[in-house]
Amino acid sequence: MNPDFAIVLNFKINGNADADFLVKTARNIGAHAVMTNAQKDDFEKACSKYTIFLADEADGIDLNGDDVIDTIVNNRQNGKNTIINIPVTDGKFDDATQKLLDTINSWMHLFGHALNEGKHSNLETDNGFILENRHADYQKYVFVKRPLPEKIVVSGLTQEPNRVEWIDHRADLDFAFKDSKLTINLTEPESDLAWQVLRIQAHRPEDDIIHTEF
Repeated sequence: MNPDFAIVLNFKINGNADADFLVKTARNIGAHAVMTNAQKDDFEKACSKYTIFLADEADGIDLNGDDVIDTIVNNRQNGKNTIINIPVTDGKFDDATQKLLDTINSWMHLFGHALNEGKHSNLETDNGFILENRHADYQKYVFVKRPLPEKIVVSGLTQEPNRVEWIDHRADLDFAFKDSKLTINLTEPESDLAWQVLRIQAHRPEDDIIHTEF
């Protein structure tokens, strides 16, 4: 399965359901793939409409709003997808499932880009873990869970980055670079979510483009 599919919603349908609504729901919370046990022709049309991949059905896991983000993030750290069972009865979600989807949506709204496009990084950190943008390797993402330390140290960089920031509201973070070690002073991010993500942006190829006036 495509490695960008960090989250796969596995719709477990009982009765009739609106495939368009379900696929749109998946798209809106940042999932790039879905599965279903029924109405596959309807799902194929909806997936084509919303540019979502329809994966072959596989075993998923039952999660709730309290453990879903920990599971998603920990699986991503280990290079795994998270297939989440989503029960749908007569086209509707029960309260627990809606809470689950709302929790995923709140976190993915801020950090979905880093989660979906992150791959293993050879950098190391003394707190949390690091993923590298698979499409732009000059961007590294550090996933850190509360309670947050006052600072973290990232090892393995070959040059000082251009910028370090919380992804949440792009708040700059002070840092120092010495002997291939990057020390980042953490401030309190605006969101109170348990898992936070900061971005280390290194020198980019476009930084070498010389401005020319005609």
